[in-house]
Amino acid sequence: MQPLRDAICMQVCPTTAMSRRDDGTVYVNADKCVGCRYCEWACPYSAPQFNAATGHMSKCDGCYDYRQQGQEPACVSACPSRALVWGEVDDLKKTFGDGATVEPLPDPAITKPNLVLKPHRNAQPSGSGTGAVANPAEI
Repeated sequence: MQPLRDAICMQVCPTTAMSRRDDGTVYVNADKCVGCRYCEWACPYSAPQFNAATGHMSKCDGCYDYRQQGQEPACVSACPSRALVWGEVDDLKKTFGDGATVEPLPDPAITKPNLVLKPHRNAQPSGSGTGAVANPAEI
């Protein structure tokens, strides 16, 4: 397994509300979050989102509660084309290769993500400047 690095959202959080669980997933501790939004501004993936109703940040935690019950994250279970897989990153790399670059995601040499991507044959590599998020309202 690769050593876990502090994600940029964890580095900029002044209250340590952005934390890493034992399983490696980064989550927001709502009891510590003051809603400063530093994590949102720093994250190149737009993962942390401001919840105006609570005044705190929120972020996908890979359905931590489901995984604690032995279930897959909801997005993996619900994906009709079975395009999503959850597991140890080293196991995923053995199965799918070690790719982690596709436009418009940032260069993985900079962000060092713990993910594996098997891009579509027509996908463009990070840095080509031609990619765009098709549904920005959903991120």
